[in-house]
Amino acid sequence: MSKMLATVVILLGVALIPISARAHCDAADGPVATAAVRALDRGNVNLILPFAPAPAEPELRSAFEQSLNVRKQGPDAKALADRYFMETAVRLHRAGEGAPYTGLKPAGTDFGPAIPAAEEALETGKPDALTALMSEEVSHGIAQRYREARAHRAVTREPTAQADVAKARARVSAELAFIGYVEGIHLAAKGGMHVEAAPTQDHHQGTE
Repeated sequence: MSKMLATVVILLGVALIPISARAHCDAADGPVATAAVRALDRGNVNLILPFAPAPAEPELRSAFEQSLNVRKQGPDAKALADRYFMETAVRLHRAGEGAPYTGLKPAGTDFGPAIPAAEEALETGKPDALTALMSEEVSHGIAQRYREARAHRAVTREPTAQADVAKARARVSAELAFIGYVEGIHLAAKGGMHVEAAPTQDHHQGTE
């Protein structure tokens, strides 16, 4: 496989990995927002600082002081101040991840089973249920995309006639989706979601 095609496959694989792990930090009942409110309730900015990168600390401290002052002006002001500080904390947290901030999501937003399972594993110290869940989902995802890719194997990837191009395109698309999905899982397993450059060697041989 050419270097350009390998790059496309890797980027496709990363794109196919769910982003809910980061997105759940955007929720009003997510870890960042709840830490922000807890910091305000206790009057201790240190409770939220770990969720933001160090360069963002001055802005977060300033927002904290402003929110504390506004909170004293009544219930409506308190609600507005809390919302402002939650949004500021989440925005700075997302910036630290190199991700865009698209607004605070409602409490109770369903991000799927993986995040609750991961949180439960951390709380209980027992990751077996999480491991089983992820193994099942990965196995299912691989099997599904494998079947879809194999269904096109009777079609050539090198059509000589225009009439055969559409079917060849479908085969190439299915195969790249399968390989990209596997590559994305591999990168995620290695902690490689923040990929800065694709590998330069041709390491996807034998796909014909």
